[in-house]
Amino acid sequence: MTGPPGPAAPRLTVRRGTAPPAPAAARRLSLAPAEWAVLTEGRLPGLPAAFAAAATVTGEQRDAALSSLTGRGILVAGGAGPPVPAVAAQLEVLRRPVLTVRLDVTGRGGARHGWFALGAGVVAGAVTLPGGSVELSLTPAAGLGHELARAVPEAAVLTASGAPVGGGAVPAGRLPLALLDTAVPQVAGPTAGERALADELLRRTAGSLACLVVGRAGDPVGAGQVSWLATDAGWVGLRPAGTARQAVDVLPVRPADLGTWVAPAVAALLEAADEQG
Repeated sequence: MTGPPGPAAPRLTVRRGTAPPAPAAARRLSLAPAEWAVLTEGRLPGLPAAFAAAATVTGEQRDAALSSLTGRGILVAGGAGPPVPAVAAQLEVLRRPVLTVRLDVTGRGGARHGWFALGAGVVAGAVTLPGGSVELSLTPAAGLGHELARAVPEAAVLTASGAPVGGGAVPAGRLPLALLDTAVPQVAGPTAGERALADELLRRTAGSLACLVVGRAGDPVGAGQVSWLATDAGWVGLRPAGTARQAVDVLPVRPADLGTWVAPAVAALLEAADEQG
Protein backbone atom coordinates (compact mmCIF):
# COMPACT_ATOMS: atom_id res chain seq x y z
CA MET A 1 0.00 0.00 0.00
CA THR A 2 1.22 3.48 -0.77
CA GLY A 3 -0.07 6.35 1.29
CA PRO A 4 0.55 9.66 2.95
CA PRO A 5 3.18 8.89 5.65
CA GLY A 6 6.18 11.11 4.97
CA PRO A 7 9.93 10.70 5.61
CA ALA A 8 10.79 9.51 9.08
CA ALA A 9 12.53 11.75 11.58
CA PRO A 10 14.91 10.33 14.16
CA ARG A 11 13.11 11.58 17.27
CA LEU A 12 10.59 8.95 18.29
CA THR A 13 9.81 8.02 21.86
CA VAL A 14 7.77 5.01 22.90
CA ARG A 15 4.85 5.14 25.29
CA ARG A 16 4.38 1.78 26.94
CA GLY A 17 1.20 2.32 28.88
CA THR A 18 -0.85 -0.09 26.75
CA ALA A 19 1.59 -2.99 26.80
CA PRO A 20 0.68 -6.20 28.64
CA PRO A 21 2.63 -7.06 31.81
CA ALA A 22 6.31 -7.74 31.20
CA PRO A 23 7.51 -11.33 31.49
CA ALA A 24 9.43 -11.75 34.73
CA ALA A 25 12.59 -13.06 33.08
CA ALA A 26 12.98 -10.39 30.39
CA ARG A 27 16.61 -9.28 29.99
CA ARG A 28 17.50 -6.04 28.19
CA LEU A 29 20.71 -4.41 27.05
CA SER A 30 21.00 -0.91 25.54
CA LEU A 31 23.88 -0.47 23.08
CA ALA A 32 25.27 2.71 21.55
CA PRO A 33 25.64 2.63 17.73
CA ALA A 34 29.37 1.81 17.81
CA GLU A 35 28.82 -0.86 20.49
CA TRP A 36 26.12 -2.49 18.37
CA ALA A 37 28.38 -2.40 15.31
CA VAL A 38 31.30 -4.02 17.13
CA LEU A 39 29.15 -6.61 18.89
CA THR A 40 27.40 -7.77 15.71
CA GLU A 41 30.33 -7.61 13.28
CA GLY A 42 30.98 -11.12 11.99
CA ARG A 43 28.37 -12.52 14.37
CA LEU A 44 25.11 -11.43 12.70
CA PRO A 45 25.51 -11.57 8.92
CA GLY A 46 22.79 -10.07 6.76
CA LEU A 47 21.52 -7.50 9.25
CA PRO A 48 18.16 -5.91 8.33
CA ALA A 49 18.69 -2.51 6.74
CA ALA A 50 17.44 -0.58 9.76
CA PHE A 51 20.06 -2.28 11.95
CA ALA A 52 22.93 -2.23 9.48
CA ALA A 53 23.01 1.57 9.30
CA ALA A 54 24.91 1.76 12.59
CA ALA A 55 27.54 -0.71 11.44
CA THR A 56 30.06 1.81 10.05
CA VAL A 57 32.51 3.03 12.71
CA THR A 58 35.93 4.63 12.68
CA GLY A 59 38.97 3.02 14.25
CA GLU A 60 38.77 5.36 17.22
CA GLN A 61 35.07 4.58 17.71
CA ARG A 62 35.80 0.86 17.48
CA ASP A 63 38.47 1.04 20.17
CA ALA A 64 36.18 3.01 22.46
CA ALA A 65 33.33 0.55 21.87
CA LEU A 66 35.54 -2.45 22.60
CA SER A 67 36.65 -0.84 25.84
CA SER A 68 33.07 -0.03 26.80
CA LEU A 69 31.73 -3.51 25.96
CA THR A 70 34.50 -5.12 27.99
CA GLY A 71 33.99 -2.76 30.92
CA ARG A 72 30.26 -3.46 30.92
CA GLY A 73 30.84 -7.22 30.98
CA ILE A 74 29.37 -7.77 27.51
CA LEU A 75 32.61 -9.01 25.93
CA VAL A 76 35.01 -11.27 27.78
CA ALA A 77 38.17 -9.68 29.18
CA GLY A 78 40.55 -8.54 26.48
CA GLY A 79 37.89 -6.90 24.29
CA ALA A 80 38.61 -8.87 21.12
CA GLY A 81 37.15 -12.08 22.54
CA PRO A 82 33.59 -13.42 22.17
CA PRO A 83 30.55 -12.07 24.02
CA VAL A 84 29.81 -13.47 27.44
CA PRO A 85 27.58 -16.57 27.28
CA ALA A 86 24.31 -14.76 28.05
CA VAL A 87 24.83 -12.25 25.22
CA ALA A 88 26.17 -14.92 22.87
CA ALA A 89 22.92 -16.84 23.40
CA GLN A 90 20.87 -13.78 22.38
CA LEU A 91 22.89 -13.31 19.20
CA GLU A 92 22.62 -17.01 18.35
CA VAL A 93 18.80 -16.88 18.47
CA LEU A 94 18.86 -13.87 16.14
CA ARG A 95 21.27 -15.68 13.82
CA ARG A 96 19.38 -18.99 13.66
CA PRO A 97 15.71 -18.40 14.46
CA VAL A 98 12.77 -20.72 14.09
CA LEU A 99 10.92 -17.70 12.74
CA THR A 100 11.37 -13.94 12.71
CA VAL A 101 9.07 -10.96 13.12
CA ARG A 102 10.14 -7.70 11.45
CA LEU A 103 8.44 -4.50 12.56
CA ASP A 104 8.64 -1.12 10.80
CA VAL A 105 6.76 1.88 12.20
CA THR A 106 7.03 5.25 10.45
CA GLY A 107 5.32 8.62 10.54
CA ARG A 108 5.73 12.35 10.97
CA GLY A 109 7.04 11.87 14.51
CA GLY A 110 9.83 9.47 13.59
CA ALA A 111 10.49 5.80 13.00
CA ARG A 112 10.94 2.66 15.06
CA HIS A 113 12.15 -0.73 13.85
CA GLY A 114 12.00 -4.10 15.56
CA TRP A 115 13.60 -7.45 14.79
CA PHE A 116 12.42 -10.40 16.86
CA ALA A 117 13.61 -13.99 16.54
CA LEU A 118 11.82 -16.94 18.09
CA GLY A 119 14.06 -19.76 19.28
CA ALA A 120 13.59 -22.77 21.54
CA GLY A 121 11.38 -21.30 24.24
CA VAL A 122 12.78 -17.77 23.98
CA VAL A 123 12.47 -14.58 21.94
CA ALA A 124 15.54 -12.51 21.14
CA GLY A 125 14.80 -8.98 20.03
CA ALA A 126 16.49 -5.87 18.73
CA VAL A 127 14.70 -2.51 18.67
CA THR A 128 16.06 0.79 17.36
CA LEU A 129 16.21 3.64 19.86
CA PRO A 130 16.49 7.41 19.38
CA GLY A 131 19.98 8.50 18.39
CA GLY A 132 20.83 5.26 16.63
CA SER A 133 21.17 3.05 19.70
CA VAL A 134 19.76 -0.47 19.78
CA GLU A 135 18.08 -2.37 22.61
CA LEU A 136 18.92 -6.07 22.67
CA SER A 137 16.57 -8.29 24.65
CA LEU A 138 15.88 -11.89 25.59
CA THR A 139 12.57 -13.05 27.04
CA PRO A 140 10.54 -16.27 27.29
CA ALA A 141 8.64 -17.11 24.10
CA ALA A 142 5.34 -16.27 25.80
CA GLY A 143 6.53 -12.65 25.99
CA LEU A 144 6.53 -12.05 22.21
CA GLY A 145 3.31 -10.03 22.36
CA HIS A 146 4.68 -7.81 25.11
CA GLU A 147 7.92 -7.20 23.23
CA LEU A 148 6.01 -6.21 20.10
CA ALA A 149 3.76 -3.85 22.08
CA ARG A 150 6.79 -2.14 23.65
CA ALA A 151 8.11 -1.30 20.20
CA VAL A 152 4.91 0.40 19.00
CA PRO A 153 4.31 4.04 19.99
CA GLU A 154 0.88 5.52 20.50
CA ALA A 155 -0.51 6.83 17.23
CA ALA A 156 -0.40 10.44 18.47
CA VAL A 157 3.41 10.20 18.73
CA LEU A 158 3.63 9.32 15.05
CA THR A 159 1.01 11.72 13.74
CA ALA A 160 2.04 14.69 15.93
CA SER A 161 -1.68 15.43 15.98
CA GLY A 162 -3.74 17.74 18.10
CA ALA A 163 -7.53 17.53 18.04
CA PRO A 164 -8.81 14.75 15.75
CA VAL A 165 -10.11 16.14 12.47
CA GLY A 166 -12.89 13.55 12.45
CA GLY A 167 -14.50 14.68 15.69
CA GLY A 168 -12.64 12.14 17.85
CA ALA A 169 -14.01 8.98 16.23
CA VAL A 170 -11.55 6.40 14.89
CA PRO A 171 -12.38 5.59 11.24
CA ALA A 172 -13.89 2.11 10.92
CA GLY A 173 -15.75 0.00 8.39
CA ARG A 174 -15.09 -2.18 5.33
CA LEU A 175 -13.65 -1.15 1.98
CA PRO A 176 -11.66 -2.54 -0.98
CA LEU A 177 -7.96 -2.35 -0.11
CA ALA A 178 -7.16 -0.83 -3.51
CA LEU A 179 -9.01 2.35 -2.49
CA LEU A 180 -6.13 3.08 -0.08
CA ASP A 181 -3.48 2.72 -2.77
CA THR A 182 -2.84 6.13 -4.27
CA ALA A 183 -1.02 4.48 -7.18
CA VAL A 184 -4.28 2.87 -8.37
CA PRO A 185 -6.10 5.45 -10.53
CA GLN A 186 -9.59 3.98 -10.16
CA VAL A 187 -11.37 1.15 -8.38
CA ALA A 188 -14.47 -0.27 -10.00
CA GLY A 189 -17.71 -0.37 -8.11
CA PRO A 190 -17.04 1.17 -4.67
CA THR A 191 -20.07 2.40 -2.77
CA ALA A 192 -20.35 5.98 -1.63
CA GLY A 193 -19.69 4.83 1.95
CA GLU A 194 -16.56 2.94 0.95
CA ARG A 195 -15.25 5.90 -0.98
CA ALA A 196 -15.96 8.24 1.95
CA LEU A 197 -14.19 5.94 4.40
CA ALA A 198 -11.14 5.66 2.13
CA ASP A 199 -10.97 9.43 1.68
CA GLU A 200 -11.22 9.94 5.45
CA LEU A 201 -8.46 7.44 6.14
CA LEU A 202 -6.15 8.98 3.58
CA ARG A 203 -6.82 12.45 4.98
CA ARG A 204 -6.34 11.50 8.63
CA THR A 205 -3.44 9.04 8.36
CA ALA A 206 0.10 10.25 9.08
CA GLY A 207 1.88 7.02 9.99
CA SER A 208 1.91 3.30 9.37
CA LEU A 209 2.96 -0.02 10.83
CA ALA A 210 4.07 -3.06 8.85
CA CYS A 211 4.78 -6.31 10.67
CA LEU A 212 6.12 -9.27 8.69
CA VAL A 213 6.32 -12.80 10.13
CA VAL A 214 8.67 -15.11 8.23
CA GLY A 215 9.50 -18.78 8.79
CA ARG A 216 9.84 -22.14 7.10
CA ALA A 217 6.66 -23.92 6.06
CA GLY A 218 8.17 -27.07 4.58
CA ASP A 219 10.56 -26.30 1.73
CA PRO A 220 9.24 -22.83 0.86
CA VAL A 221 9.38 -19.84 3.16
CA GLY A 222 6.04 -18.98 4.75
CA ALA A 223 5.04 -15.46 5.65
CA GLY A 224 2.25 -13.43 7.18
CA GLN A 225 1.80 -9.67 7.31
CA VAL A 226 -0.03 -7.18 9.51
CA SER A 227 -0.74 -3.61 8.38
CA TRP A 228 -1.94 -0.76 10.61
CA LEU A 229 -2.43 2.95 10.03
CA ALA A 230 -1.82 5.73 12.56
CA THR A 231 -4.65 8.26 12.39
CA ASP A 232 -5.16 11.47 14.35
CA ALA A 233 -7.58 9.57 16.63
CA GLY A 234 -5.56 6.36 17.12
CA TRP A 235 -4.36 3.21 15.40
CA VAL A 236 -6.55 1.25 12.99
CA GLY A 237 -5.79 -2.22 11.72
CA LEU A 238 -6.50 -3.51 8.21
CA ARG A 239 -7.82 -7.07 8.48
CA PRO A 240 -8.53 -9.05 5.25
CA ALA A 241 -12.26 -9.66 4.94
CA GLY A 242 -11.93 -12.66 2.59
CA THR A 243 -14.09 -11.30 -0.20
CA ALA A 244 -13.64 -11.37 -3.96
CA ARG A 245 -13.00 -7.63 -3.98
CA GLN A 246 -9.99 -7.97 -1.66
CA ALA A 247 -11.78 -5.96 0.98
CA VAL A 248 -10.38 -5.17 4.42
CA ASP A 249 -12.10 -4.42 7.70
CA VAL A 250 -10.79 -1.20 9.26
CA LEU A 251 -10.75 -1.78 13.03
CA PRO A 252 -9.64 0.34 16.02
CA VAL A 253 -6.56 -1.22 17.66
CA ARG A 254 -3.97 -0.49 20.36
CA PRO A 255 -0.25 -1.34 20.54
CA ALA A 256 -1.07 -4.13 23.01
CA ASP A 257 -3.19 -5.82 20.31
CA LEU A 258 -0.29 -6.47 17.94
CA GLY A 259 0.59 -9.83 19.47
CA THR A 260 -2.95 -11.04 18.84
CA TRP A 261 -2.78 -9.91 15.22
CA VAL A 262 0.46 -11.76 14.48
CA ALA A 263 -0.51 -14.86 16.50
CA PRO A 264 -2.22 -16.78 13.63
CA ALA A 265 0.84 -16.48 11.37
CA VAL A 266 3.20 -17.38 14.22
CA ALA A 267 1.12 -20.42 15.17
CA ALA A 268 0.86 -21.65 11.58
CA LEU A 269 4.62 -21.32 10.95
CA LEU A 270 5.52 -23.00 14.25
CA GLU A 271 3.17 -25.88 13.42
CA ALA A 272 4.82 -26.22 9.99
CA ALA A 273 8.28 -26.17 11.60
CA ASP A 274 7.25 -28.89 14.06
CA GLU A 275 5.94 -31.08 11.24
CA GLN A 276 9.10 -30.54 9.25
CA GLY A 277 11.51 -31.15 12.01
